[in-house]
Amino acid sequence: MQAARPVLSVADLKTYFYTDAGVIKAVNGVTLSVGEGETLAIVGESGSGKSVTGLTVMRLLARTTARVVGGSIHFHGRSEASIDLLKLSEKAMSRVRGHDIAMIFQDPMSSLNPVFTVGDQVAEPLRVHKGLNKREARLQAIELLRQVGISGPEERVDAYPHELSGGMRQRVMIAVALACDPSLLIADEPTTALDVTIQAQIIQLLRNLQKERRMAMIFVTHDLKLVGEIADRVAVMYASQVVEEGPVAEVLAHPRHPYTRALLDCIPSRRDDTGNRRSLRPIPGTMPNPLMPPAGCRFHDRCAHVRPICVESEPELEIVDGRHVTRCIRWKDIAL
Repeated sequence: MQAARPVLSVADLKTYFYTDAGVIKAVNGVTLSVGEGETLAIVGESGSGKSVTGLTVMRLLARTTARVVGGSIHFHGRSEASIDLLKLSEKAMSRVRGHDIAMIFQDPMSSLNPVFTVGDQVAEPLRVHKGLNKREARLQAIELLRQVGISGPEERVDAYPHELSGGMRQRVMIAVALACDPSLLIADEPTTALDVTIQAQIIQLLRNLQKERRMAMIFVTHDLKLVGEIADRVAVMYASQVVEEGPVAEVLAHPRHPYTRALLDCIPSRRDDTGNRRSLRPIPGTMPNPLMPPAGCRFHDRCAHVRPICVESEPELEIVDGRHVTRCIRWKDIAL
């Protein structure tokens, strides 16, 4: 199958946080891409750098201690020409953000403004980017609320965030993000605070909307089980680096990095090749101190397959097969 036209291409991205305690290399040499109509999942434990990657793409770290010290972020959007988002002025980036690239955040209660109605907040990007007047934007907001599955949108449009359930607030966030029909949608753990039933509804909604609109989507999560339901490709991050990337079916069936296998073993309902339910095997240890990452492979102190060579040198990404790559020196020797 021919790869989809790239909408976003991130190359050797480095985002560091400068703190009083030292420099935290939150994203350190990340390279990834996502094509038109494609969903790329970025998965990893808290602190792996996946959310910071999304926020860097959106240029939402300007008022923090973070600095992008290397790499490029090329966005293609609806035109053939590409632009490096890191070279845009803040004024130019504000025209891209919310119009061509949109983001859904994991906690809608802290993302939605409590003093404005949900209708006003869905209508805002339509007025800012599309130039619609108040009446036109309101009508479009009602239609968007209907599209994301909110019943009675004519009444809900005048509700405040606190008057809605968690699942409905998340649907409002999706409506805000999709208001201007973006080319790229970044969903940062959009189902984390929801119960399982509502979570499944939101995942199905995102899949349907993405298919209808042919959007590229980056889905950030810590749950590999969700990855198999929504993504075409997956990038596994650990301690600020991508340690494995490839087509979802290939990576989930034949993981070539011990960390990916460890994440799969944390899924309680996962079954082995004989159909028997696997026992739950938590990953030993904790994520390394970001101020003092370990030498060599960053996963070596938690890895069951560690050898002295794993500590001596930092592995590079190697091609396993086609678009499947891994950052493990011993991947050829380990039967995963």
